Amino acid sequence: MLVLIAGITGHVGHHLARHAIAKGLTVRGLGRSPAKLDPTIKLESFIQTATYYDIPALDAAVAGVDAIIVAYMGTPELQVDGHLLLLRAAERAGVHIFHTSTWTFDFRKTKFLEHESYDPFVAFARIAELTSPIKPIYVMTGVLAEVLFSLEGRADFSPKSGGVFDPVEKCFEYYGTGDEKYQWTTEQDAAKFSIELIMSEEARSGKGGFFSAWSGEHSVKEIAEVYEKVQGKPISLKNMGTVEDLEKKALADRAQGTPAGFWGYIGAFYQLFTINGRWVHCIKRRVAWTRGRIQFVKFFIISYTGTTISSEATKDGPSRSRCAYEASTKQNNSI
Repeated sequence: MLVLIAGITGHVGHHLARHAIAKGLTVRGLGRSPAKLDPTIKLESFIQTATYYDIPALDAAVAGVDAIIVAYMGTPELQVDGHLLLLRAAERAGVHIFHTSTWTFDFRKTKFLEHESYDPFVAFARIAELTSPIKPIYVMTGVLAEVLFSLEGRADFSPKSGGVFDPVEKCFEYYGTGDEKYQWTTEQDAAKFSIELIMSEEARSGKGGFFSAWSGEHSVKEIAEVYEKVQGKPISLKNMGTVEDLEKKALADRAQGTPAGFWGYIGAFYQLFTINGRWVHCIKRRVAWTRGRIQFVKFFIISYTGTTISSEATKDGPSRSRCAYEASTKQNNSI
């Protein structure tokens, strides 16, 4: 199976490539800077593109592949324009497996103008539904753990952007009770799940759809407890007010900002829609959740000491090849 990974030089792109190769797949890369790719990753080829709208490069990249996984950054331009241009190239090439660059909370639970960062996801999904014979794959993972902790090179989810964790002060600035759950996934687990998914019968059927998988589900209090045990030093917990206070703050920050400057305040809406239950899946939890605390131990060891530890994605339903998924069958191709 030949799989194209668009955006292969990014953090998730690297994980996707490594796991795909480990599973016996042949990998082709698409990106602007081949020098950014880990030289230990052996590809079938690397197609260099000048921009996301480099049509000849896109056509060359999709030629002859069996599946496409998009691992673009979460900017509006790439989520709408970049995805659509690559989708059209896939249509011309007759590719039927098209995995989008999602790894998000369930954006179907937001409407236009409610969450600026998710408006592009909603827009692309609707346009694809209306105009394309390809049924894309969307994966809901909750927050990526590396983003939750604002690790280097990731989106800023620190309090200055409305997020919860201050990486300098090692402090959670949270609203609500602190017991509200965050569904989270490591980049490595997200990549493993996606590779397993494109190899599945469901993906080969070409029906696409929405799938859910995450590494764990924990509150900021539980995360702080694990961190202290692993690192030997505490994370401070600072309560900033109620859920209602957070909603007022988020709306006020939006009113003072501009749509184009949404990165400055969007973190407050991520936090709000998480702790007020908007995005929390109501799927019956199974044995997989018992492994979530262990996964955070691994994450803290890997992220703060550089130690390499293999991990396994959690299961949200019947297991398949160490990684499982839940398909939203009733709304499989609809947002």
